[in-house]
Amino acid sequence: MKLKYKKLIILLTVGAIFLCFIILALIPTGTNKQKAVEVAKLDECDDDAINTLINNYFQAKRDVDMEKMAELVSDINQINQEKLVAKAEYVEDYKNIKSYIIKNPDNGDMRIYVRYDMKLKNIDTLGPCLCGLYVTMGSDERYIIYLSALDEAEESFILAADENENVVRMKEEVTNKLQEAISKDSAFKQLYERMDKDNQSIVDNGATTAPATIQPTNTPVQPTAAVTPVASAPAQTAPQATAQAAASAPVATAK
Repeated sequence: MKLKYKKLIILLTVGAIFLCFIILALIPTGTNKQKAVEVAKLDECDDDAINTLINNYFQAKRDVDMEKMAELVSDINQINQEKLVAKAEYVEDYKNIKSYIIKNPDNGDMRIYVRYDMKLKNIDTLGPCLCGLYVTMGSDERYIIYLSALDEAEESFILAADENENVVRMKEEVTNKLQEAISKDSAFKQLYERMDKDNQSIVDNGATTAPATIQPTNTPVQPTAAVTPVASAPAQTAPQATAQAAASAPVATAK
């Protein structure tokens, strides 16, 4: 009888362990969510409110309209006005703006990938660009571009979204088109490089770097464009600074 009881106990123990494995396998994990985001469909935005937000954001950048910009972002202090002024010396307009969305499955926020053409002054050639923004619903029930601190789950979502296969493909396409513009039009190349140099000098001289122009990079494209997934952002001393950078760092864009 004792032997039978021992066998029964062993069978029950093995069965319990097996059941635990099954239960754990069925529980959604952060890794599974990240994988789902990485293969998610990249839809062009058809929400008028979001498209208006993005268009107004680029218009405010072009016009260096800080009052208008403050209505569009969560923290105007993260916008580098000096850098906007420097860029406005070169940029005539932002054209052909199209936004693409990956939604955060946890809270409904969105990583918006904005594809656009940069029109430099007195230059016919357009510079293809791509940048990433994090858009949330504000307390007043309006969409805003989020430049404030992120929690760990939001950061993980952004990292996964920037690794999305469709985003990576678009990033490569935009980078190649920008390189083509640089190589084919010497006037565009000269002005673009001058703008890039001026922007970099502002950062090097210690001006506050706005998240919208941070250049985290893992595959630089010479001479001036950068492929910039958030995943490899440069180290920041403060966790909040890292979160803010991740929220709106360009994915692959002219500076």
